[in-house]
Amino acid sequence: MLQEAASTSIANRKDPKGPTVAFDKTGCAALLRKHPQLEDRVQRTILGQLDAGMFKSKFATSVRWHGLPLWECRVNEKSVGAVRAAFAVQGETATIVYLSPTLQKKAFTAELERFLARRQP
Repeated sequence: MLQEAASTSIANRKDPKGPTVAFDKTGCAALLRKHPQLEDRVQRTILGQLDAGMFKSKFATSVRWHGLPLWECRVNEKSVGAVRAAFAVQGETATIVYLSPTLQKKAFTAELERFLARRQP
C-alpha cells in the first residue's frame, strides 16, 4: 500500500541507504508549489525525527492512512514560517501525507481528518 504512495510521490531522498522520505501529491503539492524551498526542510526534519526516535512527533489523528498511524510534527522554515507535517512511517520509508500552515494542534487535526475523509473510496 505504501508503494502506491511512493509511486505518486513528487520527491524522494536520493540516498539508497537509510531512511527515505516521499511526498504524497494530493496533500503536499499545493504548499510545495507556493514554497519549493520547503521540500528540503521537510525532508531534513522528518529524517531527523526518524533518526532520533520521533521524540518531537505526536500522533496526528486516530484515523489511519493505508492502515498506518499518522504522526505529525512542526517544521520551521525561515522563508515560509512554521508548518505542520502529517506523515506515516513503514519500515525505512516516511511518506508525508499532508502539509499545512495551520499550527494549532486541534485545528490541524480537524483539517487533516477532513482531508482524509475526502480521500476515502
